[in-house]
Amino acid sequence: MKTQKFKSILLLAVVAVLTSCSDQFFETAPAGDLTGKEAYASTANIDALTNGTLRYLMESSTSQDNPGYPAILLTQEVMGEDAIARDGVYGFRDSYPYRDPYDNTTRRALFFWSFQYKVIDNCNGIIANVDQASGSDTDKRYLKGQALALRAFVYLNLVRQYQFTYIKDQTAKAVPIYTEPTSPASQPKARASVAAVYNQVINDLTQAETLLVGYKRTVKNRLDLNVVKGLLARTYLTMEKWDLAATKAKEARTGYAIMEPGQYGQGFNDVSNVEWIWGHPQRADQNLGGASFFAYIDVTPTTGYRSIMPDPNFRKLFADQDVRKNLFELVTTPSDPMYRWYKYKKFVDKTDRSGNIVLMRSSEMTLIEAESKARLGDLPGAINALNELRVKRNLPAIVGGTFNQAELIEEILNERRRELWGEGFRLLDILRLQRKPIRTETTDTFVSGSANVTIKGHYIFQFSNNTPLVPNSPFYLFSIPINEINTNPNL
Repeated sequence: MKTQKFKSILLLAVVAVLTSCSDQFFETAPAGDLTGKEAYASTANIDALTNGTLRYLMESSTSQDNPGYPAILLTQEVMGEDAIARDGVYGFRDSYPYRDPYDNTTRRALFFWSFQYKVIDNCNGIIANVDQASGSDTDKRYLKGQALALRAFVYLNLVRQYQFTYIKDQTAKAVPIYTEPTSPASQPKARASVAAVYNQVINDLTQAETLLVGYKRTVKNRLDLNVVKGLLARTYLTMEKWDLAATKAKEARTGYAIMEPGQYGQGFNDVSNVEWIWGHPQRADQNLGGASFFAYIDVTPTTGYRSIMPDPNFRKLFADQDVRKNLFELVTTPSDPMYRWYKYKKFVDKTDRSGNIVLMRSSEMTLIEAESKARLGDLPGAINALNELRVKRNLPAIVGGTFNQAELIEEILNERRRELWGEGFRLLDILRLQRKPIRTETTDTFVSGSANVTIKGHYIFQFSNNTPLVPNSPFYLFSIPINEINTNPNL
């Protein structure tokens, strides 16, 4: 991690919450600039820092196409096969053909690395200082638990972004681990092994799971016990610890029902949704115009880039009665900039551009439970979990005996593609499963006047060096930026 002044990192996070609003979510920052010491003086100040750190994670932007953590979610979508970065449109046109974040000289490679480590550094500062702050022991416990959970969240992202999956090679070098706040005197560290990073994630989440017992959040941006259990489920899923993954996924979704069919088309833009376990609320003035998640993935307005489109072959994964299939709309008007594309209207920004960002849902946890049970050979348990989701998407329940074990696992993996599109899971699943994206050219047409017109779809079918798409390619991995390599000799 590049050595830098810790105070400047604190201020980046604290400044993010220096706005006023009647909602308690926006009133947790003390007035004025804070030094590092002042930021940790009380639990009230640390609470403000926690809130600011979450906003920094989600909203920090070095350019229009780097809207904080959502930029990673969108990158991980267009590097698969079900989402396409529209040709010639600003945003993720270099991620789609695997040029970035593989190229370590790009500003995106630098941004992805540096802003995630700044979040870790803030978490380290909270963990190191909260016990000495003024305030109740209960508040200290809850703040430390949130910091540990957020640090684990970022390290889980990093280890899955910068190295191949846990099962492939646990000894492979991943990313440096920092558990203490940095200062100008800090020594940069070498890359830790994949196993070491996963151990750190589990240790942090295990501690957080204990510390957050009894914590009742007022806003869904905070990491509570359900979020911690969901992060453990994601971790164990990748490690193929199926028993633990199934158990934690079931616990994580306790209290979060799967939304009804009629709710699915409401735009995926509000944390009040019954199945959102974790999400990021925003006001309209926090949505930084083009530097926002919805500017790229919401295809309904005439403003924004409308960059991320579905592959026509992805639409074919849906049965006709599936409520999600109703969200596809073919553009047949020649004057429309999206002519010949399918729109997929899953994500629709609010009218005042204050759309919230989903980070964890009960549907994801249901699918983790179903996959884990299927891989354990508990087909009835897997089918029961999968059916909980299917019936809420207007699909008939699967009857036992319809699939053998291998077929059921594939059906669950396809359901992950259908249900979680646009939420950043596709590249992670490709790496976890050690597969390759299957990109095929569409031959589908529609009639325009007297002519058959071909629908638009994939236009990149190989890596940027003109080699075929294969499993476990370094082109899928994020790269440590050249600036970091030049600064840290231990890498």
